[in-house]
Amino acid sequence: MSLSLGCSSTTTGSSTDVKVPGDGTTGGETSGTPSVDGAGAPDFTLPALDGSTVHLSDYRGKVVLIDFWSTTCDPCLAAMPHLVDLYKKHKDNGFVVLGISLDGPESRAQVSAVVHDKEMIFPILLDEETSVVAQYNPKRELPFSVIVGKKGSVVWKRVGYQPGSAAQVTTEVEKALAQ
Repeated sequence: MSLSLGCSSTTTGSSTDVKVPGDGTTGGETSGTPSVDGAGAPDFTLPALDGSTVHLSDYRGKVVLIDFWSTTCDPCLAAMPHLVDLYKKHKDNGFVVLGISLDGPESRAQVSAVVHDKEMIFPILLDEETSVVAQYNPKRELPFSVIVGKKGSVVWKRVGYQPGSAAQVTTEVEKALAQ
């Protein structure tokens, strides 16, 4: 028996890979997550923890893993070491992780502390108004990951975190990098 973890206002009971038609994945049912038909990922602009402003479109031509997380979400934090390792391994091959914190403005110091403690060396964006998560994940289930391919289309999504599922994320990132 495997343990699946998730946290949100609607708690996720499992980690679910969402199949994007035509991408060749073998993901499970969408479990209420909106389907994506290889559509272009909605562009967004968010402030970064370092004071800069980041646009998703800045990364066109790269593979981008967008990871929605919160400092109060234990499964989000449990997944972070893998995301850091994955980023280190593939950043020189056109891969970037955008960690989007859903913590409010009153938690900015806590976000900074977690980023430091977890050695999150990729861009950390602040979706304090929850406008971006509303476009990608209206139920605000956490953790929630999206891979955007080099052409700007969503190629894979996952709700929740399941210990031991790091290999699947790695496989999907490497598949997107190879295209």
